[in-house]
Order: sequence, then structure tokens, then C-alpha cells
Amino acid sequence: MNARTMLQALRIGFAIACLCAFHSVRAGQFILLPEGNVTLIRATTVFNVDAPIALEPGDLLAIATQGSAQLEADGTIVALGSDTRIAVDAAPGGDSLALLAGWIKIARTKANAPFSIDTPTLQVALRDGVAVLHASRDATSLFLETGAMTLALPEHADAHQQLDGEHYAAREAGKPLDVSTRPASAFIAGMPRPFRDPLASVASVAASAKAKLIVPSQGRPATFADLVDWLTAPLGIRRSFVARFRPLAQGDPFRSQVRQNLRTLPDWRRVLCPPPAMPRRRAVVPAQTQSTEVNS
Repeated sequence: MNARTMLQALRIGFAIACLCAFHSVRAGQFILLPEGNVTLIRATTVFNVDAPIALEPGDLLAIATQGSAQLEADGTIVALGSDTRIAVDAAPGGDSLALLAGWIKIARTKANAPFSIDTPTLQVALRDGVAVLHASRDATSLFLETGAMTLALPEHADAHQQLDGEHYAAREAGKPLDVSTRPASAFIAGMPRPFRDPLASVASVAASAKAKLIVPSQGRPATFADLVDWLTAPLGIRRSFVARFRPLAQGDPFRSQVRQNLRTLPDWRRVLCPPPAMPRRRAVVPAQTQSTEVNS
């Protein structure tokens, strides 16, 4: 085989590998398309991501101060603003994100299942349409451009309120939900400028890159500083964190840092201070029944 034929064979092989990687991404799985650096925490490892990657349930993302990113799945586009902290969760019957802080814009065209967004003060389910959300630990605000969504308070998850297009909703922790037809001036002023434009898919650009970065190759163990905001987050995804990050608490400094913060991390108390083991019960051997039969 001459050099030209070998080069052509290598190109064909690489194209097939990229195509296989593209189709290996399961239906509904998000693809992260970063603009700038994104910090990814997968399992207990931290990665710096600057190229497209297929996300997994439980992935925690932090967008850099000067960065942005876009998530894409089948029929769903989510734009992420700078300084945004978000997690990919798994919800029965649909996709789900947990927004700890920052700005996102969602465009959803398929209505097979609701797309849910969990925030510290408000739970949102969007079947189809376009919406912009901002969240912090103490407040959530959103504007629904088109479509319809269902809202619920975390402490009253069974009480739902419907919201139609061109409506604004906001809620501070401990206060009732406020709904109006016009966004607050602070919401408009703080919204990232690119969110004023319609979202467009760019996933096709990442088709070949996904073969390179389906799984990050280099990372470091997560530290307490990486996780503390998530460990104390008033979000449903927090319930999985003790089991997930328990291996980190087997040694210092993570263990001692958790111990110093047990007041805000009560769910970790059983990890650091497990109850004493129950004493083993001694087996009771029944006394041998004595025969009362008289030999004749």
C-alpha cells in the first residue's frame, strides 16, 4: 500500500469513528458546546472543558466569568450565560436540569415529555416554547416568551400553576409567587445580551469533535471548595450527593472540612459520626430435653 492509499484509508477510518461516536450519543443526551472554559464535575473528578462533550446525568457545570455555553439535545436548546452553575439531572419521563445560579435561555420544539428545571425557589416544567430564567439561592425570575409551562413551589410541589406565553414570574424564598405580563426592569437589565436573539442549533459543528471528547482524559479529585455550594444547595439533586461524594470523606482535608460545616451539612453527620455498631447477639443453644421415660 503506497502512502497516498494509506492516507486515504486513515481519513475514511477517522470519518467512520466520528460517525460512530455521533450515533453513540443516546437520544435525549445533552451535548455541551462551550464558548470559553467550562468546569465539569463528573462523579468525583473535576475537568476543564473547552470543546464539545456528551454530558451524563449528574454532571455539574460552572461557566467561566467571561464564558458562555450551549446545551443541545433532541428538540431542546439551552443557552448558558456567564457565571452560571447548573447540573444535569435525570427525571422520570423527561429531561431535567437543576439551576443553582445564573442565566439560561431555553428553546424547546418537541412536546414528547416535559422539560423540568429545578431552582432553589421555584420548579418549572416546560413542554414546548421559549423561556429565559435567572436564579440565585434566594430568588428565581423568568419570562416565558412563547408556549406554556407549569410552576410549583418546592415546599408545595403538588400545587401547580399554569403560565402562558408573554408572562413573567418571580419568587423570593419564603414569599408567594408573583406573576405579571411585563418583566421587571432589573430582569431586563441583567439578561445577557445574546439572549435577546433566537437560539440556533450548532450541534452539527460538534459531530466530529465528539469522538475526541466523549470522556475527558485528564482531571483532578474534587475538593470541598469545588462542591460546597452544591452540597448546601436547596435543590432535589442534593439528595444524591452523600452517596456520590462519600469516598472523598474518607480522608483529609475533605473530611475535616465537612466536619467543620456539619451545621449546614446535617445529612453528612452519619458519614462522619456513624452510630455505634450493635453488639452481636450470642446464639442461645436450647437445653437438651431430658427424657422422663423410665426404663423397665
